[in-house]
Amino acid sequence: MMRQLIVTVLTTSAIAATIPFFAQTTHAQSEVKFICSDGFDRASGQRLPTTYAWTERGKIAIIRWSKKWGSGQNFTPQRRCEEVSPRFQEAFNNGTLNFITNGRMNDLPVICAANEDKGACQTQLITLRPEDKPLQILSQLKDILNGKSTGPIQHSSGTPQVYYQVDMKTFLSTAPVEEE
Repeated sequence: MMRQLIVTVLTTSAIAATIPFFAQTTHAQSEVKFICSDGFDRASGQRLPTTYAWTERGKIAIIRWSKKWGSGQNFTPQRRCEEVSPRFQEAFNNGTLNFITNGRMNDLPVICAANEDKGACQTQLITLRPEDKPLQILSQLKDILNGKSTGPIQHSSGTPQVYYQVDMKTFLSTAPVEEE
């Protein structure tokens, strides 16, 4: 029985050692999930819908949603969180989350992900309200994703287009995680 166990362990180890690097990288990427979940906002003392990056280290808050948006205020913070979180996942999965920029889509300001510096918006991340300041929100998101800010964006509030490169690998491995 012990000999069979040793053979099984050695065989499994040999198989694991032959997995190509790209397969291991793809598996590691698949372990990062962008989700919408309630998070505690210390400033207001409330639980708010929050876009998180869920990693093997824990959940990292990116955006806390506190304001309604849209005509008739039909986009609640919960709905915005539920719609934006999968967009971050899509951009992460297709490799465009390393460049974030601002732009306009459907005559509204947006934050989006691009394939390269000066590249076109590939994945729309966040539709902003007309009264929002796109460069301010883009800068806050850049600071969070580059590890220069320790808290999520509090999204409550003819712009030139700006691009920021972000190091998602460093962000996911060093950003503070939240307790349950």
